[in-house]
Amino acid sequence: MTRRTELRSHPRSEGTTGRLQALTDGFYAVAMTLLVLNLPLDLTKPPLPSTATVLSQALPHLLLYFDSILVLGVLWFGNRNAFEYVERTDHPHTWLSLGVLAFVALVPWTTGLAASRLHDPLAITVYTVNLVFATAFDAATWLYATGRGHLTARMSPEFTRTSRRLTAVPVTGMALATGLAWASTWAGLATVVALPLLAISGLTYRVQHRLSTAMHQPE
Repeated sequence: MTRRTELRSHPRSEGTTGRLQALTDGFYAVAMTLLVLNLPLDLTKPPLPSTATVLSQALPHLLLYFDSILVLGVLWFGNRNAFEYVERTDHPHTWLSLGVLAFVALVPWTTGLAASRLHDPLAITVYTVNLVFATAFDAATWLYATGRGHLTARMSPEFTRTSRRLTAVPVTGMALATGLAWASTWAGLATVVALPLLAISGLTYRVQHRLSTAMHQPE
């Protein structure tokens, strides 16, 4: 029996992950591209504004653009790493993955809303709550794959436990950003920026490695 046939023979299997990975990459690529296309540049109405005026008007959108790129980049990178271990998909896993993509696709719109109303807590809340749902679905997908779904291989129990616990970090952080936005919109946005920097710096991966190693050491 070939590996592909073996994967399909599982009672809950919907086959290999190739199609799901392709769809996921496409969603992230489109969402990131739309972030660029949403940057304001209206030069059709006379009198034409100066370059300095155009840049000052675009600055909030540029700030939120880079913020959202960081968040989407970390989500995509985590998804890429997850599929190094996920060997097959099934019905719940597929729909949880689609849940992530539903909120990823909303990021360009919520980014534009937040950028146009930087001092409005409700606008920033719409932005951060969308990210709460995106990260929550992402966490649920991994928790299912490494738990009840039994979709992964080549992972030690220590690594599995640590990776599952760390899924709470982005969800909790985005929820914190939502609360902070009502005290200060800038504090909420700063929290959104800080969270992906933990992953970009490699800190979360080093913590995961150290915790996994510590758990694995004999008493």
